[in-house]
Amino acid sequence: MRRLVLGLDADGRSCVAEDTEIVPEAIDALPGAAAATLFATTQSPPPPCAPGLGTLVNDQLTPGLVRWFVVEHEPRTSSGDHPGAELHHRNAIDLVVVLEGAGDLILGDGPHAVSAGDCIVMAGLDHTLQPGPDGCRLMSFAIGTPPPE
Repeated sequence: MRRLVLGLDADGRSCVAEDTEIVPEAIDALPGAAAATLFATTQSPPPPCAPGLGTLVNDQLTPGLVRWFVVEHEPRTSSGDHPGAELHHRNAIDLVVVLEGAGDLILGDGPHAVSAGDCIVMAGLDHTLQPGPDGCRLMSFAIGTPPPE
């Protein structure tokens, strides 16, 4: 399992800022259990995200509120085109887990392969996902942020 933390490159494009293997550590109070923190906030609501270059998807998620959802992407067709192929961003921190399948996470700096088990931390950054030939299923938790200032 790995964690991808997205960020911005020197040109302001979304990119993978961190790609690390997740290594749970033993929990002293729970013998036989281990945990790894994937993401944590330090203020509520979280601060505004950087303004994106792609299309803003305004889903009316109020700052500090959380939405939990599953996204199912149909298999990629031979043409490669699929709905939502345009780079887009939201006023939200999206915490995504690839549950099944694989695909390419398209960012401002190009494609990044993702597959089942990958965890993605995406703070309002431009992205889209091109599903693999078998499609993919994602689970996402979104935390609303204020619009960029």
